[in-house]
Amino acid sequence: MARIIRIEDHRRARDPQQGMATNLSPRRPHLSDRDLWTRDYRETDNIMYAVLKIKEILDYHLYYDDVWPYLLLSFLEAVHNTKQGDGRELPGTGASLKDYVLSAITPGNKRDLSMVLLLTDLIEKSPTYRGTSTSS
Repeated sequence: MARIIRIEDHRRARDPQQGMATNLSPRRPHLSDRDLWTRDYRETDNIMYAVLKIKEILDYHLYYDDVWPYLLLSFLEAVHNTKQGDGRELPGTGASLKDYVLSAITPGNKRDLSMVLLLTDLIEKSPTYRGTSTSS
């Protein structure tokens, strides 16, 4: 027998911002523009900070999907390989992660997922552009 439910109830059950929070629910990520922009993403500590911030954001908004952890780990491995001198994989894995995030953007998560795109770009571009800068 079919049952009719209201769409608002269905969306509320799926949306972590409106649904009932539990101790196991991911917490809303704390994002500080100042904290993110003042880091040098050539340094390993700051790269790990950015990757963990990306994980925190995606865990909150895309907790129901199992694709992004693989993409994030592949991106992290490519960053590590770039630091070892082999930067061939970085553009491809970065593009895969960004394409996935772009496909998941909604009006409700646009600001946070845009931060993921920004952090990914900063990690990708910092070794190349900051290393060749002539300003002191």
